[in-house]
Formats: sequence, C-alpha cells, structure tokens
Amino acid sequence: MKKIGLVSVHNPNYGSMLQTYALHTFLQTNGFDNEIILYTKKKDWKQFIRIFNIPLLIMKGRVVYRDLYCKMFHKNIFASLNERTKKFDEFKTKYFSFSRNHIGWNDLLTTKDNYDTFVLGSDQVWNPINIGTDFFNLLFVPEEKYKVTYAPSFGVSSIPTSQINKTRRYLNRIQSISTREVAGQKIIKNLTGRDVPVVCDPTILIDKKYWNELKGEKRFIEEKYIFCYFLGNNLPHRDFANRFKEKTGYKLIALQHLDELVLSDINFADEKPFNVGPAEFVNLISNAEYILTDSFHGTIFSLLYEKQFYTFSRFESKTSASTNSRIESLLNSVGINNRHLKANSNIDDCLKLEIDYNNVQHCLENFRNESRSYLFNALKDYK
Repeated sequence: MKKIGLVSVHNPNYGSMLQTYALHTFLQTNGFDNEIILYTKKKDWKQFIRIFNIPLLIMKGRVVYRDLYCKMFHKNIFASLNERTKKFDEFKTKYFSFSRNHIGWNDLLTTKDNYDTFVLGSDQVWNPINIGTDFFNLLFVPEEKYKVTYAPSFGVSSIPTSQINKTRRYLNRIQSISTREVAGQKIIKNLTGRDVPVVCDPTILIDKKYWNELKGEKRFIEEKYIFCYFLGNNLPHRDFANRFKEKTGYKLIALQHLDELVLSDINFADEKPFNVGPAEFVNLISNAEYILTDSFHGTIFSLLYEKQFYTFSRFESKTSASTNSRIESLLNSVGINNRHLKANSNIDDCLKLEIDYNNVQHCLENFRNESRSYLFNALKDYK
C-alpha cells in the first residue's frame, strides 16, 4: 500500500503546528495516506560544527535563556511555560500520525523503504539556519524517489553566499517544487532557472470547517477583547496596543514569552493565558474584536475569520534575519497591504481603515483552488 512520508515542522509554535495539522489533514481527507516522519539527530561531530551557525545559536539561546531565567527568578512563569508545552504535546498526540522515531542519519536513510513519495511541508523549513540538518532539504531521500514540496519558505529574501551551491543542489533534486512567497520563487528561479508556483499556506488550503471544529463553540475568553500575538520583542508594538485599548475600551489578551523572554511583557496586557494550545489559539483569534500581531499565521487566521486586524513588522526589513517578505506577499495577494502598519500609526486613522472581505475571500478562494490543483497534479500518480 502506498504511503507518503510527510516532512514538516511540529515545534511548540502555533503557526508551525497548525500548518502541519492542515497539510496532514488535507492529504488524509483526500485519500493520500501519510504520516509525519520523526527524526532525532545524534550528538556527533556534525552537530558540533553547528556551533558555527550563529543565527541558530542565537535563536536557541533565547529559548534556553528564557527557561533558565524563569526557573530561577519567575517560577510562576516557568510553571506556566510547562503548561503551554503540555498543551502542544496533547495536540500532537490527538491529531498527528507519526512514524517511529528515526535516530541518527543512517536510520533516517531507511525511510526510503517505507514511502513511495515524500512531501516537504510548509513553514520556514528552508530558512538558512536549517541547512545543516539535511532533513528539510530532503537530501536523505534517494534521487529516484518522488519528492514534492508544498509551500516551503526560505523566510528570507536572499541566501547567504556560502550556502548557494548546497541550496542549488538540493533544489535540483526535487521533482515538483512550489513555494510560499514571491521572494522564495525568485530565489529558486535565480539558483535553478525553474519557474515554480507560489501556493497558499496549508492553513488556507483546508476548508474553514476544520478550524471551526478545532476551536470548538465555547469562547475561551467571555468578554470582548483585543488579542495581542507578538513574537518579537518590540516595545513600540506594545505601546500601540495600550493606545488602542484606551481608544476602544476593550481589554488586552496577550500570549507571552513565545520565542524569547520579554521582561517588559510581565506588566503588559490585562490577561496573559498560558493554557493555550493550537486549538485555543484559533479560538482566541476567531472571537477577538481586534487583533494586533507581528505574526504571519496570526495574519492568516485574522483573514480566515474576517477580523479587524493590524500587522506589524517583527524585524527591520533590511536585516538579513528579516522574515517580513512572507507577510508582505500575503497581504499583497489579497489587496490589503494597508493593514501592515508602523507602530507610531495614528489610532483614529487605523480605526477608519476598512477591509472588503468579499474581495479578500474571493482572492483566497482562487488562491486555494490554484494551490489544490498544484498539489493534486504533483501527486496525480500516487493513487
């Protein structure tokens, strides 16, 4: 019996988990038997040389610092962080089908015997910080095995010079490629000469009924509120939120300390729930009066639930670590790039901004149908 090996991200991150849920569900409900490949790297010399991957070290260091600092000085937050991790683990157990855990590179190579097709899922799997694993670039899959990518993102607008040759090599091995942003499309064209489609994030790919079933009918927060979902450590965005609260009168609900410890957030927002898994995240977005975010997936779910939202840039656009291109690409595709704001924007002017959700949903539906066609065509020989 044919089976797809799905290579995707399932870190304790709302966007990562929900996009994996979406692609996993879409494949399964359309008759494509699939399971998510589990892989644990061995601690060998290949892992040691990753200490020279400075962006990766910085990212992981922030999480380690957050956990250690909270464990020593904010034990209540540390306990709450563990509670949130538990919610993510429960979600994975309930909704994901995994392979056995493949430990080390040689064990990972045996997956060739288990699957006819390999599908690389979405999110920032091609971000330059991940290139050292040789997992998300599918280099562990033999040349002759059929490889499909659905909406992977580089997360950046350009590839470091030192990675160009390897990036070109792994791209050329993949038979059917799509990407999630125009910036990624340009990177692939420049490196391989191939014209590849831009497809929608998996969270847009599936019908809304799945999100409604996931979030449930009961509201997570009963009162009216402004939902703040900030991944970055940008004080001006919190200042905007406080000004927005003063103008609207609604309370602030914020998810905090997601990718790093933000000490100033301890006194920010009226409620700071931690018992929030991916399902509760969708619930919070769907029932909010307004949404303030610097997140790509925060923006997507705001669109899906036709919310009044405002998106900020998490990074300076000129920095090498900037992932702003994916948000810009998304908002441009639905014709509402005026929702991408500066933190010093005037609140009254922001409240006057309108969204033509008939046009937005029309754009999303066209995007969804085109993306489904790509995936069905890529997998047409599966059955």
